[in-house]
Amino acid sequence: MGDREILAKTVYAEARGEPEKGWESVAWVIKNRANANREYWGGSNIGNVCLKDRQFECWNGKKDIHIDDPATYARIKRMTDRIFDEPMRNDPTGGCDHYNNPKKEGYPAWTRNCDRVMKVGNHVFYKQK
Repeated sequence: MGDREILAKTVYAEARGEPEKGWESVAWVIKNRANANREYWGGSNIGNVCLKDRQFECWNGKKDIHIDDPATYARIKRMTDRIFDEPMRNDPTGGCDHYNNPKKEGYPAWTRNCDRVMKVGNHVFYKQK
């Protein structure tokens, strides 16, 4: 499985029920982490960032993501393919490198080390301080 497919499957699994802006924002968080090239996030490779242990819940204990809504996945794949190739200056999140769904998990300790940047759907997006 290549980086583009891993990116699309991560966005699908993490945000398919969110508005399209939410899909896009999750994809940019992943791209921003790869651009930061931090080992604890998986380095500079988008696939490694997505698959890094305990970074994206959808991959915890899994080797693949099951696609049960192929039409939504196809839309997400088109969007993530576009973002994959976009220059960093086009980032609409302003450099966000974290997100969570406070309705599901509240505000974990790591959120204290981040600035809240925006909310899209159920997700809040942050930038590490």
